[in-house]
Amino acid sequence: MSTLTADLARLREAFALSELGTVSLTPFAAVHRCRTRAGEDAVLKRTARAAPAMARWLRALDAAGVDVVVPLAEAQEVDGATWVLYPYIEGERYRGTTEQLRAAGDLLGRLHAAEVPLEGLRRYAHPSTVRAEVEADLVTLREILHRALPAERAAAADASITALGARWFERSWPALRAADPDLPRTGVSSDWKAANLVFRPEGAVLVDPDNGGVEPRLLDLALALVLFPCETPGAPPRMLEPAEWDVLAGAYARHVTLTDRERELWPAALDHQWWEEGTWVLEDAGEDGWTDPVQGGYLRSLAEWDPAPYLLPV
Repeated sequence: MSTLTADLARLREAFALSELGTVSLTPFAAVHRCRTRAGEDAVLKRTARAAPAMARWLRALDAAGVDVVVPLAEAQEVDGATWVLYPYIEGERYRGTTEQLRAAGDLLGRLHAAEVPLEGLRRYAHPSTVRAEVEADLVTLREILHRALPAERAAAADASITALGARWFERSWPALRAADPDLPRTGVSSDWKAANLVFRPEGAVLVDPDNGGVEPRLLDLALALVLFPCETPGAPPRMLEPAEWDVLAGAYARHVTLTDRERELWPAALDHQWWEEGTWVLEDAGEDGWTDPVQGGYLRSLAEWDPAPYLLPV
């Protein structure tokens, strides 16, 4: 767990806090429980410098009936970092139930369908990768896979990831770039993981929207499939199974009708997010991630993944 390095007194004063925990709620970011002087349970989180635009977007979503956290106060810079104060949302964390998957898909669909102002949010841009970078990543991934998996499984995963790298660079990524003007864009969290949701009887709430921006909704949907169980301690130790994905995607489809072009590009979108985001997770995990019973299971499942059975709702 990370500890709070900013000056505690300055943070307390800046956000009018009576209590501030020094240990992060997650090892993956600076997220700290606190209480305001008015008695509100809250979370203080280090965030991006585009915080004012993010706050406007979240308030608009909330007004439109989309269940997201809304800042309790304007973001402030303390000790060179930007911090934002959110309400603490009571509820269950993800355990892998069908009801939670349905709630996650329903909220993602309502988020993508919301017609709200998006001014000031980060805009998606395709990477500028060259072939040599793909080859270098494959060398690193090969070393990781052969450390983390038994020899026979490592060889199979290596072959699969190597094929992915070539397919992404030669076909899938060019197809997405060529179709970019035709892909509907919307406000997204760009990090649709179970770890960023809290589940209540009435549905899911997005509690960590801070990576958000304006992106092709197809890519955000594909990212949800690739990353959903990542860094979620209570999740089953694996990727979503096809039947679980069907539940999430089916709930999403009640709010969003994908275009024919988006549906054609679904396999390319999966390749794109598996390569761009999934392999980054494999490289970034470190020894602690690979040895963790839940995260390590997810990583091994991701390394050996076959995306073919994961379809869009008819």
